[in-house]
Amino acid sequence: MKDEENKPLGFFEILGQAFSLMFALQNKKGRKRLMDLAEERPLPLILAGVMAMVIFFSLCFVSSQLVLKLSNL
Repeated sequence: MKDEENKPLGFFEILGQAFSLMFALQNKKGRKRLMDLAEERPLPLILAGVMAMVIFFSLCFVSSQLVLKLSNL
């Protein structure tokens, strides 16, 4: 169990953790692991947060444009 906790997070795991934090779906173990990573190497966490934000805002923009486009039918 300790080996799994000490294993560095992969990029997609970090991105998934960033989305979980964004929607407040993070459990205590995942949050602790992510905060430990942030203390050691904050750059991957920052990049994942920026990517999650860009994806989220892009999704909001595309869906709003789609609704506006469909409402003009």
